[in-house]
Amino acid sequence: MRTRSVAVLGAVVLLTLTGCDSQDEPAFSAPPPVAIAEQPAASAGGACILWDYAFIRQKIGVTFDVAASDQVDDTSTCVVQTTDADYPDLMLSVVETTPATPAQFLDDLKPAKATTLKGLGRAAYRLYAPPAAGHGPAIELGWLSQAEQLQTLRFTFDQKAPAAAVSAMNPKLIALAKAMNTTDG
Repeated sequence: MRTRSVAVLGAVVLLTLTGCDSQDEPAFSAPPPVAIAEQPAASAGGACILWDYAFIRQKIGVTFDVAASDQVDDTSTCVVQTTDADYPDLMLSVVETTPATPAQFLDDLKPAKATTLKGLGRAAYRLYAPPAAGHGPAIELGWLSQAEQLQTLRFTFDQKAPAAAVSAMNPKLIALAKAMNTTDG
């Protein structure tokens, strides 16, 4: 019993010497917040390996900082966004290879309301989509690349995007698509 009393007395003395009493703050505190390092878009894999944030910013003037990808069979996708909001976002889809000719692409793969776009790949289209489901309008470019890949680029605006911003994005997306147009397999 005496040993136990000495141990308790030693603990009380130790707590007194370290300044702990019921009035003090807890002896532990939460660690400081950890800064999250920006991962390159390519680290998401899939079609994201074709992008980096600086390249996108240079071509279209929008800064993104998070990327996600998926792969299903021979189709690879990538979506980039900001950590602050769901929109705007930019999506890229690449079908590894296709036997489609330019005529087949325009006849069978171009959406009904799309217009034919000249000067991009072997054949291309542009499609405008109206605002829907919590986002603003979207511009989609689809093309048959020189390397016989099907590529689709889609920029979706936030709900508050003015019509002038949509018009201004059009040539920027075309420039981005042209910079990405693959020339070999």
